Amino acid sequence: MHSLIQLSIVVLLLPLLSFVILIFFNRRLPRRGDFVGVGILGTAFALSAYIFWTVIVQTYDPAFRVAWDFTWIDLGQVPGIGPLQIKMGIVIDNLTAIMLAMVTLISLLVHLYSTGYMAGDKNYGRYFAFLGIFTFSMLGIVLSDNLFSIYIFWELVGLSSYLLIGFFFEKDSAADAQKKAFLANRVGDIGMWLGILILYSQFHTFSFTEIYANLAAGKFALSNAWLTAAGLLLFMGCVGKSAQFPLHIWLPDAMEGPTPVSALIHAATMVAAGVYFVARIFVVLTPDALHVIAFIGAVTAFMAATIAITQNDIKRVLAYSTVSQLGYMVLGLGVGAYSAALFHLVTHAFFKACLFLGSGAIIHAMHHEQDMRWMGGLRKHMPWTFATFTLATLALAGLPLTSGFMSKDAILAGAIGFATAEGGGVYYLIPVLGFFSAMLTAFYMGRQIWLVFFGESRTHLKPVDNHHSDHHAHSTHDTHNDDHHAAHEVHEVSWNMRAPLVILAALSVFFVYSPNPLDGAQGWFMKMIQTPPTVVGSYQSAPSSEKLAVGSQQSATEGENSALSTQHSALSEQHSALTNERQAEIAHASHAAHFPAIYISSIMVLLGISLAGIVYVFKIIDPDKTAQAIRPLYLFSLNKWYWDEIYDATFIKGSIVISKMLSWFDTNIIDGIVNGVALTVKNIAFANNSFDKYVVDGLVNFTAFSVNTTGAVLRKLQTGKVQTYVVMLLAVVFGYFVFYFTRLIY
Repeated sequence: MHSLIQLSIVVLLLPLLSFVILIFFNRRLPRRGDFVGVGILGTAFALSAYIFWTVIVQTYDPAFRVAWDFTWIDLGQVPGIGPLQIKMGIVIDNLTAIMLAMVTLISLLVHLYSTGYMAGDKNYGRYFAFLGIFTFSMLGIVLSDNLFSIYIFWELVGLSSYLLIGFFFEKDSAADAQKKAFLANRVGDIGMWLGILILYSQFHTFSFTEIYANLAAGKFALSNAWLTAAGLLLFMGCVGKSAQFPLHIWLPDAMEGPTPVSALIHAATMVAAGVYFVARIFVVLTPDALHVIAFIGAVTAFMAATIAITQNDIKRVLAYSTVSQLGYMVLGLGVGAYSAALFHLVTHAFFKACLFLGSGAIIHAMHHEQDMRWMGGLRKHMPWTFATFTLATLALAGLPLTSGFMSKDAILAGAIGFATAEGGGVYYLIPVLGFFSAMLTAFYMGRQIWLVFFGESRTHLKPVDNHHSDHHAHSTHDTHNDDHHAAHEVHEVSWNMRAPLVILAALSVFFVYSPNPLDGAQGWFMKMIQTPPTVVGSYQSAPSSEKLAVGSQQSATEGENSALSTQHSALSEQHSALTNERQAEIAHASHAAHFPAIYISSIMVLLGISLAGIVYVFKIIDPDKTAQAIRPLYLFSLNKWYWDEIYDATFIKGSIVISKMLSWFDTNIIDGIVNGVALTVKNIAFANNSFDKYVVDGLVNFTAFSVNTTGAVLRKLQTGKVQTYVVMLLAVVFGYFVFYFTRLIY
């Protein structure tokens, strides 16, 4: 076994060890065992950093790959299927090495930050245990080399998020949020599982490598439409986990969990899993599937950005920002900007984790106030938080010299190149939505910076009866019931909460990734993560003679099958070559669009920042009056495009109506039939009982009575006395003569 594989197994199991120790023994350990979680994650990060150094720095090979697997389940020969084996395995390539380092680093920083933020919580030890199982689940997804094992860890991530989002389960809002997230993700996971089954039905393997090889050999016997459907069903898993339209509704409500959890979910674990999965199945996706994915990403990015501009909760603004940025990543994968999308996944992970942890520091300092309207002036009291939060904001907005500028503009350049290569038309809607989303991002983040850090404190303006939308309900430092805190009470957070902010902010600067602040393609990341050559094309189903090559006609000879298989394989290679040529054309157009994308994006970002300054700094435009003037649009954004209301009116109430209809059908039809059958059987049984009682038993009893009566009469005649018998004989003779003479007379 390769040494890197061994190290990766240790990295995978360390967070699980943390979970086991803390879930069972945290009450017996000092500080509820928080040092166990931090120490174990520190070790996991150190090993991940070594793997990263070995793979990315020392090897520096875009094609680097080592893998290991073993047979987990062997059912032998299954009738109708053949040999059935399920394997588990690990793969390490450049993407795996980068994701390992990213996940373990952010999880370590969240663990460290939580020692300050969660101090005093009555379930302090349980919280760190849940962080461990969450990290273990995500690392399992990153390391898996096949669809089946990814699906197992995929569901573990769902379970982990359920536990952490509803950590304050005694609050109804938290309990509702965890159920909403769990159910919304199950919808996507069902589609994902169906996609896995379609591929398994064709190839009888879950292995990525074997699936790719079979597709390249043209052994997908179904039509191209089926392959597109399989790809889109697999993509449904991303729609759920990465909160894409229309399953985006769960993510903003996930803010009910502790703020460090939000940083972990929104940066390195749950939401990153969906984008990572699409990257792993990228070569399976047909051009038609990629077109759908690109449009879903563009719509999600724009929609979430329009919602974020009116939100007042500091965490909800960042939540919708996450949805929007995930839309960018999905858009990037859809248009073929593979390395740019994954580049944005990594850069976004660091600056978004910084923003969420920064918001946690602000909420902590503001005694768990989350409404930005009652903040202001915090830059004077929290200089470290202000500096790191601002730098991360600049990266999110996509300003030059930041990591977000390079990764986001690479995606937008890819979108322009894609639209150009596809002939324009409706495809230009994708970059247009991307650029408008960039402007809106700059606006709502500028609004957030101004409301939180600049001006004067507005705490005293808060209505007394205003309730906190989300608070850390069980911390011992949450002892301030007075909502009106003097500005001097706000102070900078402790070192264990400040250090993660500084590290994450430093990772949001351009030089970490590329020496050229204007071109991420010249940096190490995009050189190491290159678009894989596709093995599918936009071809229709093969002719029936070609389908025979994959075994659909049992009567064909082996030689004929071999020849047809070769023909089908050649056809597939031809279509794959055409598709790769198309990808090269899109890449060339994207390269040509690099500087136009920079210019347009910079203009849009400056427009967004300028608009935020006009409204909130110079106050040339009154936001309240503007909101009243365009009240329908304002309410449309404030109420999140009414998606919750739409789902409530359709799926939820529709489900209730259907449930009531089924209940009525069950009560009146099914139960009616059952009760009717029971009544009929009862009546038949009653009739049968009556017939048995009065007819059958009556005949039996009458026969017995007749025999008994006859016997009683005959007993009178059979006395045993000769005299009686003589009298009877004489009576008979006398009767005969009377009868005889009577006939003669008449």
